Amino acid sequence: MKGKPLIPFFLIAVAGLVLTVGLSLVGVNQQANEGEEESQLDPVARGEQVVNENCISCHGENLEGGSGPNISNVGNDMSAEEIADIAQNGVGDMPPGVVSSAEDAQAVAEYLLSLSEE
Repeated sequence: MKGKPLIPFFLIAVAGLVLTVGLSLVGVNQQANEGEEESQLDPVARGEQVVNENCISCHGENLEGGSGPNISNVGNDMSAEEIADIAQNGVGDMPPGVVSSAEDAQAVAEYLLSLSEE
């Protein structure tokens, strides 16, 4: 030990690097699996999930209005394309980027249209 005091530190550093890389790979794999599960949802179910994550804070739990307007029957007045555009780009006081991807915006439109059909 007296002749080579750096060897234990080197071994600990290598073990730490191996552990870090290993755990990173596990996390990347889990994240990829979550993305696959979300993409397998039908558009209406995915839209409901996105609405619950991003919209109810302003539009209310039943989407009947809060600080944002009532959108529970928006499908009666707008097309899927118009709803998706607003979900992604915002309008009025609603900021852009509330729904980040075009796929999620389209899913929100499908969900809101399905509410109007009920």
